[in-house]
Amino acid sequence: MWLATSFGFFSIVRKSDDTAARTITVRARVKSDLEKLRERYLPQMGPVQTDVGTDYRYRAKVGHADFAIALLRIGLDIDYSNFKDCVAKRQGVGRAHVYGELWHVLLKLQEGEPVSSPESRAGGRTARRVSFGGVLVDRQGRILLRKPRGEFDNYVWTFAKGLSTPGERPEETALREVHEETGYRAEIIEKIPSAFPGGMGSNEYFLMVPLGEPDPFDTSETSQVLWVPQREAAAHIELTRNEKGRKRDLAVLAEAIKTYNRLRRDASD
Repeated sequence: MWLATSFGFFSIVRKSDDTAARTITVRARVKSDLEKLRERYLPQMGPVQTDVGTDYRYRAKVGHADFAIALLRIGLDIDYSNFKDCVAKRQGVGRAHVYGELWHVLLKLQEGEPVSSPESRAGGRTARRVSFGGVLVDRQGRILLRKPRGEFDNYVWTFAKGLSTPGERPEETALREVHEETGYRAEIIEKIPSAFPGGMGSNEYFLMVPLGEPDPFDTSETSQVLWVPQREAAAHIELTRNEKGRKRDLAVLAEAIKTYNRLRRDASD
């Protein structure tokens, strides 16, 4: 089973060596998730093992009955009305975004998508997720770039973007993602034409201007933000080692600059 909680994400299975020992194997992507599980609910859990399986990096053994009792206690401790909001508060916005992506995938079940097929109803084509983001330009015409924490997915400099939450309009998503990932509250001045293919879906962007001084950005997602002249922005994006992402961001930059220059010409006429 998969278990997504406000303190960690786990995959629980019974391996071949668990049967005789009456144990189960609790696996996790993040070591601290297992440590929190032990601290709060399962002091009986064995030591965390690293890189001994084929998928999940971290795992530990625990008595099957002990885990069942812990699961009851986890259920009794639920004290929130919105799961993702609770995750954002307790584990950070970055983890909440990951869970949000899982929410979008599982929404197919509610919408009646065939469980055995990833194809959408529209012409039998594979369903594609759409993320929304923003390109900020200041009064000097400089472009704002962000560096993902740990250069995640081999991105060095890129733009803020993300998936919508339920009931959120594209513009609201783009403004929220920009604020969370760069610290800047912004105003949309125009939609950047076209949609841009990404690694797992399509991406759409809005041209924006910043409003006032920035707030602290979410350090679980972003390690640095940088204003650069338009002529230098492409060189920064070229540092990204994710080829598809690099090509997409260069295309976004080109369209953003084209849109910005057109708006300036229109304003001066």
